[in-house]
Amino acid sequence: MLYSFLESFCIQFTFQLFISESIFLIDIPRKKHFVPRLVGFLIAQIFLGKLWETTLTVILPDSMLQYVCLYIGYALLTIIPISGSFDLELRELIFILAGGYATEHMTFALSKIILYLFHRQYTLYGSLPHLLITRYIIYVMGAMAVYFLIIRTKKKSGELGDSDFRIVVLAFIIMVFAIGFSVYWSYPEEYQGTRVGNIICPAYSFLCCALVLLMEYYVLRENSMKREQEMMEQLLKMSGTQQKSSKEAIDIINMKCHDLKHQMKALEKIENDSSRKEYLQEIREAVSIYDATYHTGCSALDYVLREKTLIFNERNIEFSCMVEGKMISYMSSADVYALMGNALDNALEHVLKEKEGERVIGLQIRHHYDMALIHLENRCSCAPEFKDGIPVTRKKDKTQHGFGVKSMIYIVQKYGGEVLITAKNGKFNLDILLPLYQKKK
Repeated sequence: MLYSFLESFCIQFTFQLFISESIFLIDIPRKKHFVPRLVGFLIAQIFLGKLWETTLTVILPDSMLQYVCLYIGYALLTIIPISGSFDLELRELIFILAGGYATEHMTFALSKIILYLFHRQYTLYGSLPHLLITRYIIYVMGAMAVYFLIIRTKKKSGELGDSDFRIVVLAFIIMVFAIGFSVYWSYPEEYQGTRVGNIICPAYSFLCCALVLLMEYYVLRENSMKREQEMMEQLLKMSGTQQKSSKEAIDIINMKCHDLKHQMKALEKIENDSSRKEYLQEIREAVSIYDATYHTGCSALDYVLREKTLIFNERNIEFSCMVEGKMISYMSSADVYALMGNALDNALEHVLKEKEGERVIGLQIRHHYDMALIHLENRCSCAPEFKDGIPVTRKKDKTQHGFGVKSMIYIVQKYGGEVLITAKNGKFNLDILLPLYQKKK
């Protein structure tokens, strides 16, 4: 009974495609109630696949076009369980569809070549062990080989979201033509058992499908490098903003020093003790802004906090800070300065729009389970609009929209962290989760 059930062409091919596509779905977010959704959609795929096979048998009996349409239809039907169970975009779906079918077809072509070289026929019917090996186990092995040789080694080069839609569609078209060519030369009886039908044609299909996979991951790598280049350019722009902020802090210091010189001269001429005491108190308050010395355990963070505190005090901004800087001390100094400097500058830009007395910024860096949580909040009476999780700028120059936030996200992702930005209850919140105690990158 098991043999009869597994012998169904629809069951076999559904399994082969699902195994081949699953290696591309390992890191894709899953929808709620994943298991029942997946099982239900797989049953629907099998049912529709059988219906598609029956329909083609009636419409295109004994035709090469029947087999071409049959395989393409089976491939398209895998959209049902994938899109129904995983949270992904259209280009990601096409990427997985093309890559999964290419993996399945590579395994099929290679197994056909090997069986021919060992003088064994790739028969559709046989014993249960033969069925399990040639229709199931070998596809698991083929999928694992592709995963460890191609997918796993290329994973750091980019994500599916970086795939170029046009190139992915082109890869899918190449794959379809390879399958059509394979069907055209494999099914005629005159080519069965010959080198043309069992070596030349499968080898050609194997190379075409391998080209599809390499093309897809080449696009990922190129797009990832392009994204990194754009981020580096944005970081350079952000560095210019940081330099402007540093100049502002230095200007504040110079201005205060200039005022102190005149105050010291005026103090020498004051003879009344009560007036002298009042004047000294004013000088102490003026000097107190330089007492903002931080020892957080991260020297780069200390520098940023000292610099920003000068600006906050000058602008009458209330700044509360409770941080454990050693949690992020593993990050490079440049990344800490860019990340925290830009975050605090963004908070400063928001609170300056508020009335005096309502300009409040709070910063925390603390443990959150086994992660480091950076929480920055500031007063925000007018919540901004969001697009793709990033606040939309109100500035006239939209070309520079969100590059500072994107740069922060880039730095955080570089260390395997996550960024969440929200605006609610009159507050703008930036939450960053980072792994603890990594090596510098």
